[in-house]
Amino acid sequence: MLQRIFIQILDNPFEDVLFSDSSIDESVNNQAITEELQNSLDFHYPSMVHVEYIDLFLEDEGRFIEIREMLSHGLITLPVILINGSPFLHGGISHAVIMDEIGKLLSSGPVH
Repeated sequence: MLQRIFIQILDNPFEDVLFSDSSIDESVNNQAITEELQNSLDFHYPSMVHVEYIDLFLEDEGRFIEIREMLSHGLITLPVILINGSPFLHGGISHAVIMDEIGKLLSSGPVH
């Protein structure tokens, strides 16, 4: 059985934290970058990776309690990227770093 990977990007769309490998564009937001990432992952790994953009401040406060606590203490910055529910990256969305990690996870074989 093949492993599916779930990426969650937790963000506040009203913050100006924007980053992509190609350029910084004020007209592009992290939700659009998330959609670009999903399209790229669909091309490279069809049906293997699902990317979800989550507006952390519209989400139920009972979800992501540890992430919210770290944010409130300034230990991490948005956006926060979770891979299979575990924190992976914060402060930006890097296609190259995420693609590299996905490649490693998928090449490691199925999880039992």
